[in-house]
Amino acid sequence: MTPSFTVRRLDPSDAEDYRAIRLKALLTAPEAFGSVHAVESARPLEDFAERLASSAVFGAYRDGRILGMAGFKQETGLRDGHKGFVWGFFVAPEARGQGVGAALMEALVAHASDVVEQLTLAVVSSNAGAIALYERFGFRSYGVEPRALKGPDGYADEVLMVRFLRDPKAG
Repeated sequence: MTPSFTVRRLDPSDAEDYRAIRLKALLTAPEAFGSVHAVESARPLEDFAERLASSAVFGAYRDGRILGMAGFKQETGLRDGHKGFVWGFFVAPEARGQGVGAALMEALVAHASDVVEQLTLAVVSSNAGAIALYERFGFRSYGVEPRALKGPDGYADEVLMVRFLRDPKAG
């Protein structure tokens, strides 16, 4: 069955769509992100365009409407440039269970495989669905950061995960 959505890399001209899904994510799942809606909603559109220019962000669309996002950024140091991290992953509640998250991860991993040797991410420990998705894509837990995020309802631990994209001996 052909999915009823498409996934593509966003560019700075998609800043309005990216801003919309980012703000929806912060409203829908505030416990899952390091930023908060009040801060992000006050940012000018140019900040969202800059984020799209400096990272690889993938968006899922149906009928011209953005359904989800996933970001990738390569580390920039001389000794850690072989690594990248996944950030800002979110699928709108009305699009969950339809393969949108898997399609976003597939696009992100395919892109990252051409750029880095390994991917890392952090996910709130209570988000079993996201953890299961990441595990399906080969991510494995290597630790937990206790009290990684603090919100009005208390603290949230984050599970730290890694996926090796290629054999380090291969260069």
